[in-house]
Amino acid sequence: MHQVVTGIIDSHAHVFNLTLPMVASRRYTPAQSAPLENYLAHLHGLGCTHGVLIQPSFLGCDNSFMLQAIAQAGPRLRGVACVDPTITLPELQAMDRAGIVGIRLNVIDGTQPQLQSALWQNLLYKIKRLNWHVELHCRSNKLDTMITTLLKHQIRVVVDHFGRPADGVPARDNGFQRLLQWGHSGMVWCKLSAVYRISAAAADGHKFFAAAIPLLLENFGSHRLMWGSDWPHTQYEQQINPEYLATQLNMLLQDKQLAPALLWDTPAKLFRFIQNFV
Repeated sequence: MHQVVTGIIDSHAHVFNLTLPMVASRRYTPAQSAPLENYLAHLHGLGCTHGVLIQPSFLGCDNSFMLQAIAQAGPRLRGVACVDPTITLPELQAMDRAGIVGIRLNVIDGTQPQLQSALWQNLLYKIKRLNWHVELHCRSNKLDTMITTLLKHQIRVVVDHFGRPADGVPARDNGFQRLLQWGHSGMVWCKLSAVYRISAAAADGHKFFAAAIPLLLENFGSHRLMWGSDWPHTQYEQQINPEYLATQLNMLLQDKQLAPALLWDTPAKLFRFIQNFV
């Protein structure tokens, strides 16, 4: 589909099986399984060389299936886990050795963790000690408070899916505009992923993608942005296909100077595919 120079990293995907125990409080139940072999085929189809697996919310803090997938695929994959704040440092260190590079706070349902509590403060200390990042999945108007708290601990922050703005026009969404300001902190990254969760219609999604990226580049720089497929597109399985993803991926690949940064350099450093980032 396109020429790979160094490599292309898909910075956001999930693997799971419908037979796995799911948390009772889940927002939804996925429509179909997403096994590792299907994900690796997805990577191959898009010309991607590496991927980052994100623990899906409906599996809670049981990261075992994701860890098995990373162990199977070896150096091609890294992972971002969901953890209980009571987790011990040795448990986190074992996950670090297994390819986990951060934790995800999925608060898209509006329930935010008490990051100021002693329990969470202790976890953040451990995250900082491991040099992990914290990934945020929440609405754009909720990002500000959480980013402020995390940066006080000098913890790198990764924002999912363009910050999940409520408005499909970037200039009109106040939360997205505030996210642009955080780009100047040097401690916040943003994923160019899952635009269909902002604008479900394909044409509108491509339009948002094209409009948002110049704004993000101006405020974050290419060294704080990365692309992700959001495979297997939970809740949108019937709407998103490889052609949809290829259209947006090719928008990035057209810029021969920009593409290596967004698709390899930045995610390779952040997710430790190359081991020289402090």
